[in-house]
Amino acid sequence: MKPVVYLLLAPALFMVGCASAPPARPAAAPAAAQTAAPPAAAPSTPQPAAQPQTAATPAQTAVPAPTGTSLVSADALGIYRTPEEERQPPSQDELAVIASAKTLIGKPPDAAVTVNGRGFTLDCIGTVSAIYYGISLDVAKDFNLYKGNGVNRLYMTLQERNALHKDKYPRPGDVIFWDNTWDVKGDGDRVHDPRTHAGIVLAVDDDGTIHYVHENLYKGIMIETMNLLRPTVARDEQGKLINSGMAIASKPGGPLPVHTLSGDVFNCFGDVLGQRNYFYVDLARMEPRVPDVVAVAPTTGR
Repeated sequence: MKPVVYLLLAPALFMVGCASAPPARPAAAPAAAQTAAPPAAAPSTPQPAAQPQTAATPAQTAVPAPTGTSLVSADALGIYRTPEEERQPPSQDELAVIASAKTLIGKPPDAAVTVNGRGFTLDCIGTVSAIYYGISLDVAKDFNLYKGNGVNRLYMTLQERNALHKDKYPRPGDVIFWDNTWDVKGDGDRVHDPRTHAGIVLAVDDDGTIHYVHENLYKGIMIETMNLLRPTVARDEQGKLINSGMAIASKPGGPLPVHTLSGDVFNCFGDVLGQRNYFYVDLARMEPRVPDVVAVAPTTGR
């Protein structure tokens, strides 16, 4: 089956391979619109009237339940989007994220850039922030409310908005959070360093391979891959790279941790575009400034 890789990314994605494994999800239905409306919630519970978009609301869907019990919602199952929503073609906002990311791909590690009048250092969280700021979204607006590194602050911001999820098939524009990618405390313990790296989803293949953009420690801003259906496998049977290297050694030349692949140190996704109204800034009214963002050491990738 033809992989779902969006055309705007084709030149960059060819460098990381093409999908050739059998599809893991149903064939896409014809798209009548760019964004599908969420299906109705389970009928057993009255639902409030629709409200303006101020917080992410996980898509609701009903699944059969044993006789005599109420239906179970997708929210209770940990499902953020329905399969129909996952299969929709990219929206204008999603295409805008891809276009913004393309302007940074190829930049060296820790490069200084100006995006819409604001300065950014392209470290881990600086890259993520710069890409979103390119479409007038200031994801660092609440960073002063939380402690820890920049990745944790963005995580807490989205957690507060109920916008975190662990769907296997994310959407372009979703931010990715990873754990244990480097030894933050310097104590050699590689299983208690949560939320140490971040990137942004750009495209998803039918076999579940996610193409994401992030800062690679040695190569700079680039596209790499992750597959949550096979998180511990680097390459599939056809040789396609489905999980790039992510975690690095505690010290230069030291042994790698047990869990190194991107899918194996995955934490969750965050739906930034679902909170577009919250993060939106009127750039014409903003004063140029360098944001107070706590950087996180990036990862190597492979």
